[in-house]
Amino acid sequence: MVDSSNQCIIGDLVIKNDSKWRVAGVYANKDCCIRRELWEKLGFNSSVEYPMIIAGDFNCLTSREDKKGGKRFSYSQGSKEMESFFANNDYHEVNFIGPRFTWCNNKIGGARILERLDRCFFNTYALSLSSPLIVNQLARIASDHCPLVLNIINSKFQSVKSIKFEDVWISYPAALKVVKKAWSINYQGSHAHILNSKFKRTLRSLFFLSKAKKVNLSSSKDKLMKEILEIQNFEAEKGHLSDEECWRLKAKVLELNSIMARLNTWWKQRAKTK
Repeated sequence: MVDSSNQCIIGDLVIKNDSKWRVAGVYANKDCCIRRELWEKLGFNSSVEYPMIIAGDFNCLTSREDKKGGKRFSYSQGSKEMESFFANNDYHEVNFIGPRFTWCNNKIGGARILERLDRCFFNTYALSLSSPLIVNQLARIASDHCPLVLNIINSKFQSVKSIKFEDVWISYPAALKVVKKAWSINYQGSHAHILNSKFKRTLRSLFFLSKAKKVNLSSSKDKLMKEILEIQNFEAEKGHLSDEECWRLKAKVLELNSIMARLNTWWKQRAKTK
């Protein structure tokens, strides 16, 4: 153990006499003023020389998405101070498996409240390690909180693929409407949280648009190739095409070229990374 208080226990964990992690277990006070003592102690004991985890019950929410039921979420001074501490000290969250809300008041009906009070934060050193870090949030059974499990030794979890902007999205006229709709949704929290939330929702919306379009592009390409071949075979047998058939062939070739250009853009972007 390195340090402790009534809100946290901080210690160094040596794994197989090889790597060392600094771990801080937190049970934060509900009072914003008292919680400042926690931020001060965590900041004093934060390490940049080896990986560090800060995890536990923070008794504080930083976004509207982390609460369901009860009083409406308010971006309070306590929320600002919590976000400010982790941002200024270079701590980040990773993907998790399991229920989003880690605490429940166990009431029923309209009195039921769900909140995400328990979280894990990692410094940049921990995130730079080759083994993927994923928090497993287990079911609430013996407590009103979810147990959090993090495997830092040869993690078998598969890393979750991130969504990246696709150049081909620009070619879809519907993409602009998708962006406008996703961007118009209001969020509460800091400017950074609002901007990040808008980006995430917009990327996700564009991804699902593109996923449907990609399937359509492949099937449309095969269909057009077949139809063009049929017209050209008909021309070879009859020796000529009517003006209407010529225009129809030309239109299908133009449409095929447009689809091929989009598919080319899609594969070209992947060729840069692989």
